[in-house]
Amino acid sequence: MNFKTSIEVTPYPFHLSYHDNLLFLGSCFAENISAYFEELKFGVAKNPFGILYHPKAILKSIQISLEQNDNMLRDSFEYNGVWSNFHTHSDLSAISKREHIAMLEQAQSDLRHALKSSDIVFISLGTAWVYKHLGSQQTVANCHKLPQKEFQKELLDPETTATVLGHIVGEISKINPTVKLIFTLSPVRHLKDGFVENQMSKSVLHLSIQDVVKANTNVFYFPSYEILLDDLRDYRYYTSDFVHPNSLAFDYIWEKLKSAFFDAKTLHTLKTVLAINKRLAHRFFNPEHPGNILFQQKTKELISDVQKKHPHIKF
Repeated sequence: MNFKTSIEVTPYPFHLSYHDNLLFLGSCFAENISAYFEELKFGVAKNPFGILYHPKAILKSIQISLEQNDNMLRDSFEYNGVWSNFHTHSDLSAISKREHIAMLEQAQSDLRHALKSSDIVFISLGTAWVYKHLGSQQTVANCHKLPQKEFQKELLDPETTATVLGHIVGEISKINPTVKLIFTLSPVRHLKDGFVENQMSKSVLHLSIQDVVKANTNVFYFPSYEILLDDLRDYRYYTSDFVHPNSLAFDYIWEKLKSAFFDAKTLHTLKTVLAINKRLAHRFFNPEHPGNILFQQKTKELISDVQKKHPHIKF
């Protein structure tokens, strides 16, 4: 007997390969999934502006990166001895204003380059709840621990969210006409908003993603949310906070992603890269032993074979 529902992800009309440049934007879920690609030596860029949870923050980061000016600096501020920016994660905060500005400029440059050069852009949406800074009347990506009274919390409506997602697709496609975008809905529940409020937020995002997928031939949806909540559907696949997926859940989602996007050739290379990674991680008690020397020589041969086909892969 089968005691669970199982989501079979239909193969997509294109494949991901080791020749593709991949960009991951959005919530912490994008960071988790991109780590699998990084470990297996795919060409990966991820969240130059840091983790961004809602659609407006992602769109703003794209617009800023393409402006190629210093307008972004107008939204930097110092609070409790730390310089931060309303449009970035705290990863780009710094005690020194000069260091903070350098980080912003680097992020802007990195994202601009990635948007222009990526073949595939993964975008993970976490929430439709946003915070408006009352002083500047702009929606922020991060409140940076400023007093709560300085912000107003709002839920984006489906129409606004779909419009924002459409602008994201339009901005990226305008400078990169051949790009493919893959949206996914983060299965991480934002329970600090409330159980009902979290579900409202996810519903808004889901409806809006489907609208933009239907309207664009280069936009697709990967069902991470459904895989965790409807397929796995068990708290043993969460960390101790019962909110974030654990390594078992991510491994399962990764296997679904592999079956959906990788062809036999890519899977073969992936298997070889994984084998090389394990060999490189091996620690020898006696490196000079003849058997260990042969092991190391074989590893070098495997690396050479992979790099002949994929010179960009570095170990």
